[in-house]
Amino acid sequence: MDVDQLVNKPRRHPYQCLASVTKAKQAGGEGDVYLLAACGPKLLSVNPKQGKIASVWPADEAANVTSEGDPNDGERPAKKLKRGATPPSSGSIIELTVSADQQHAVAVTDDKVIRVFKVDVDGTLQELSQRTMPKRPCAIQVLPDNATIICGDKFGDVYSLPLIPSEPQHTADSSAGAQDEQQQQQPPVEAKPTFKPTASNATVHTKRNRLALEAQQNQKNFSARKEPLKFEHKLLLGHVSMLTDVVFATHKVEGKERGFILTADRDEHVRISRGPPQSHVIEGFCLGHKDYVSKLCIIPGTDMLVSGGGDEELFIWRWPECKLLRKYSLYGALDRAVNRGAQNNGQSAVESAEAAKETVWRGTAQVDLHQVNVSGLWTVPFTKEGGSKENVMLVACERVPALFAIPVNRLQLKQKTEMTIYSFENPPLAVTTVGDHVLVSTDARTTEHVPILRAYQLRHHEGEIKGAVGFALDEEMTKQIRCLEAPSAQVGSNADDKSLDDLLYGVRNLRKRTGPDAPVAPARDGEGEDQVMENGGDEGQAKDEGEA
Repeated sequence: MDVDQLVNKPRRHPYQCLASVTKAKQAGGEGDVYLLAACGPKLLSVNPKQGKIASVWPADEAANVTSEGDPNDGERPAKKLKRGATPPSSGSIIELTVSADQQHAVAVTDDKVIRVFKVDVDGTLQELSQRTMPKRPCAIQVLPDNATIICGDKFGDVYSLPLIPSEPQHTADSSAGAQDEQQQQQPPVEAKPTFKPTASNATVHTKRNRLALEAQQNQKNFSARKEPLKFEHKLLLGHVSMLTDVVFATHKVEGKERGFILTADRDEHVRISRGPPQSHVIEGFCLGHKDYVSKLCIIPGTDMLVSGGGDEELFIWRWPECKLLRKYSLYGALDRAVNRGAQNNGQSAVESAEAAKETVWRGTAQVDLHQVNVSGLWTVPFTKEGGSKENVMLVACERVPALFAIPVNRLQLKQKTEMTIYSFENPPLAVTTVGDHVLVSTDARTTEHVPILRAYQLRHHEGEIKGAVGFALDEEMTKQIRCLEAPSAQVGSNADDKSLDDLLYGVRNLRKRTGPDAPVAPARDGEGEDQVMENGGDEGQAKDEGEA
């Protein structure tokens, strides 16, 4: 192998967002489940049953290519030319969700644009609208009415928008163009004079005031006020801190079903607010976190809320009462996953575990250790012994090559609770369900022998400890979704490690300052309060290793 092959290793772009759409049964046939997968700026719709890609957005402009000249006139055809405008390039997709009626998908790109797609019966994606928000959205959800989007941004604001804009965008664009023409016809406005402070070096003496004066002297003209958004929207609520996650939940109050907006921020807060139109009313706070909160997850069919972030525990709440039910330690499982689990899954897992370390201060010395940074919380189906169904909570920590599984019926138990660790070769990025299958996307950008997506079925096997979750790799389903390998390689050919890391990993940046004056990192012995079971191995082969 030459030097160029070593330097230019084959690279795949991981699928950073996953979702699924279930289409209703049609006359004379069965309904299909489509997998929606975001790979960089591309959104793909896949039929796992057929193993085919149903639709790709943005559409390949090669379909609009035609040739000039008549091939029957005896002359060589002219060079092929593109007809129509090429669709503008978009940023990478950072959020993806589906409406409750399974008719629409909503994606957020890192250029602050919210895009709404219609998902047809055959899985075709049709973009209906695109709206640019003032700040980059960090969380998005379609309300149960299938007509409203709630969107939270990094600035701390939560907006509501109609799923389908009432005014066609071309009409809004034309009206905006007419306004621009009117502004061009108006006489130009004289530029504002440069701002000059009245103070001078002769009147300022303290060091702090001199620095402030220098900043005022160096600043330019004040920027013009930004124009208001040109589409229908409503500001619902705001935080004074960076917003990290938003979920919508319902609860019966005096016999009526009412909506609530649950928000989390960097300043350890979980806030419960009423849903529209009374979203300005704060019902309460779930307080107890000592570090940032990055993810919220409502357990379906219950009033339980799971929150996680930079703390060493998951927090289990009964959110209508803002009551903490219990804390669920993650650090003991994290320690096993990055030490023993990574060693059993090859060099890529060891490198991922090493990259998960953070430099913290312990007294006056710096040490490298693993911190809990919760990057994903999902509820997925689980088949118990005897065939009954229930849900399992899956937890992912940033850059850690493992998933942690906890049956939801054991989350609120006060005694020690079992946790299953399933180790991977690479860190998991996204999880979704297709029927009874759980699909997992991992950061296998350079690990060629590992599928970019894998399908599992979660079961409890006879003879296992109560609460243990078995990950059974479904090779047939995994083979069906291998059609996503080619688009991953195509997008990955233009990507570099830094851009991929910036897109895929950003949770640990929410942790506050580090330095000699920062909070001291606690000494740990690697043990957690809860029982930990390992269930994983190389290339998804299960390996049972029980521990008391």
